[in-house]
Amino acid sequence: MRKMLGLIVMVLAAALLILPARAQTVGVTATAGGSGGTPFSDLDVPQGARVLEVHVYSGRYIDAVQMQYALPDGRVVAGPRHGGSGGTLSVFRLDSDEAILALSGRYGDYIDSIQIQTSKRTSPLLGGSGGKRDYRVEVPADNQAIGFTGRAGRYLDAVGLAHVPRMTAPLAFTKTAGGTGGSEFADRQIPQGARIAQIRIRAQRYVDSIQAVYALPGGSLYEGPVYGGGGGKLNVLELAEDEFVTGISGRVGDYVDSIVIHTNRRSFPSYGGSGGRQSFRIEVPGGNRVVGFTGRAGRYLDAIGLGYAPQASASPKRNSRFRIRR
Repeated sequence: MRKMLGLIVMVLAAALLILPARAQTVGVTATAGGSGGTPFSDLDVPQGARVLEVHVYSGRYIDAVQMQYALPDGRVVAGPRHGGSGGTLSVFRLDSDEAILALSGRYGDYIDSIQIQTSKRTSPLLGGSGGKRDYRVEVPADNQAIGFTGRAGRYLDAVGLAHVPRMTAPLAFTKTAGGTGGSEFADRQIPQGARIAQIRIRAQRYVDSIQAVYALPGGSLYEGPVYGGGGGKLNVLELAEDEFVTGISGRVGDYVDSIVIHTNRRSFPSYGGSGGRQSFRIEVPGGNRVVGFTGRAGRYLDAIGLGYAPQASASPKRNSRFRIRR
């Protein structure tokens, strides 16, 4: 019996090691459309992902929809395709500071047409000219769409939006300190109007990982991505409501050996080991606050820097275009 319990524990531990990065908490709107097809919802969106492109396949009806995501480490991944294999592909690309707020169009047994409304503009109307009824689905205030919900089979039968708190971009990033290993990361999307309420640091010989946890305007918490590995001891740094991070310091070598978090009110203890070939200190410009992290990470935290913005955040803008791929 004891051997059997030991085997079960080992299997569970192995399963935990291969789990993908934890998905963020996602809500869904009501759906519009027919009752055919199979239900679906984009609920397993990676933490910190933002919508990069919306892919719409259409002809007489909307054949299928799909999201493309930009991850904090710079990778681009495709979400599930909901619907059939037909239709002409139309790609709607979003700016980094743009959010999807609503869908509209017409439907009957299927979704006949679809139009995407964002915080900046409205897409062309895609699909056919049929449909018995108009529809419009919107995300709640201070939220943005992160995926789709609905029903689908050969065509898109019904559609709604999966949503998360509205995100915004840091104004800029500082330089980084540390090694060149691991993969690049950056908190390029953070909840709009949020403040850093906690910083979670896992550390022992080195700094294993770092994570920002945000307090949203409504009072709930939003967990940012974890950068680094799962080793070391967990330390949770709690910030007061009127407290914000202004800089970091510590020692680095191939990895970040130790780190100290500095705020407008105090400096937290040093977390990590006693090694490191050189000391570092990184501060954000006066009148700004830290809103996230940038750097490199793998098994450990390889390098670290800061994303920052003023109290009234301004977001960089760039042009984007709607295009059709045939």
